[in-house]
Formats: sequence, C-alpha cells, structure tokens
Amino acid sequence: MYYMLTPLHTHIDFGFGATGEAFKRAADNLEESLPEKGDVLNGRLPINYLRRHAIELFLKSAITIIHKQLTLPYGDKPSTTIPYAFDGSKWVLLTNLHSVKKLWTYLKTLFLDQKSFFDSVERVDWSFPSEVDSWIFKIDNLDPRSTFFRYPTLNENETDSVKSVMIESPTPDIMDRLKESDSPTGKLVLLLENDAGEITRGFISGEDTLSEISLILKKCSDLFYGTHAALRCEVCGGA
Repeated sequence: MYYMLTPLHTHIDFGFGATGEAFKRAADNLEESLPEKGDVLNGRLPINYLRRHAIELFLKSAITIIHKQLTLPYGDKPSTTIPYAFDGSKWVLLTNLHSVKKLWTYLKTLFLDQKSFFDSVERVDWSFPSEVDSWIFKIDNLDPRSTFFRYPTLNENETDSVKSVMIESPTPDIMDRLKESDSPTGKLVLLLENDAGEITRGFISGEDTLSEISLILKKCSDLFYGTHAALRCEVCGGA
C-alpha cells in the first residue's frame, strides 16, 4: 500500500490510519520485550495505552474513508471537510471525540447504511465478530478518554490499584500465599521494617488484574487494523 511511503497530511484519512498502524506496531514490539516470568514493573500500561489509542485511530480512519469515498456529508458539511462523527445527538469533530464506544457505534451505523456498497466489494468479508460490541464497551467503560493507562488516577486509590502488579497485603497473608503458590520462587515480595526491625508493610506480586482488558485490546487492535487494511486496499485502491 503506497500510502505508507507518503507524508501523513497527504493521506485520504488525514493520517489517522497510518498513525494507528505505528502505535499498534510499537505495542506489539513492546509486548515481545516483556520478561517471560511476568510483568512486575507495569510494562502492560504503555502497551495497553498504545493499543487503545490505535483502536481509536483506526475507527476515525474508517469513518473518514467511508465519508470521503462515498461522498457522504457530515450533516450539513461536505465530505471533503475536516471529519466529524455523529455521537447520537450531534456532529462532533473527530479530533474532539475520544470515546471508542461512540466512534464504533457510528462506524457500525455507516456499515449498515452503506451495506449495498460494501456487499459489492466482494473480496472482503465486512462482517464483524459478535463480541465486538462487548469488547468496545469494556474498553470504553474502563478508559473513556484514553487517560486510564497514561496517568495515575489521583485520589482514587481503588481505581489505580488494579494497574499495579504489586499489591499490599498483611504479612501473614503474604506467607499463606507463598505456601499456596505453585511457584513461590516466581513471587516477588517486599517487606518494610521500622527501626525496631518490625515489619510495618508488605507487598507481593499478584495476578495480572488487567489480563482480560489487555487481551481485549489486542484482539480489537488486530481486528480494526485488518478493517483499516481492507479499506485502504479495496476501497481506496492502496491510497
């Protein structure tokens, strides 16, 4: 696809898709670099952020391409203008819209409304897995503004606790968990003492509480990368 060798501002989708590809590729490369014994230092956070952002960019690219190629206006604005999406009540600039739920809902409407056109592009199966709605809703519920994986959630310790592999626990509980673990040597433990040598706080590596959303983000980024590639090849002719 020759668009990858041209400047972003010349792309039919203003560079949304190519930028999404760059974020997805960075996430995939980072994931390959994680240690086999587990992600103790929260390396999943940037990977999840990169994939979540890639999904947003792929959705925006698809909306822009469909409007441009099928000359569909954005309400009272022409298809050639800066792109918008309908959020259920009003038209919103794509650059101001970060909810993957709203973007996906609108894109799904476009595919349904333009079904006859997409049916004519016979080399591609334009259907989506039935799980996509639930995947998107879970992503949006956790991270509606693409900030969850980028910043600490100030004054919301319970919200932020799920981001960390290390969890605080009473010392007896830590010892019990080590006894019960199939691989205690694979656990990382930190015990803090006071000046009298008494243990005051304890931390132990736990289960990856973000494993489900990490998998969903990977599946979605792979899926919408494929959608993006199909649109560029079969609808845009490689442009």
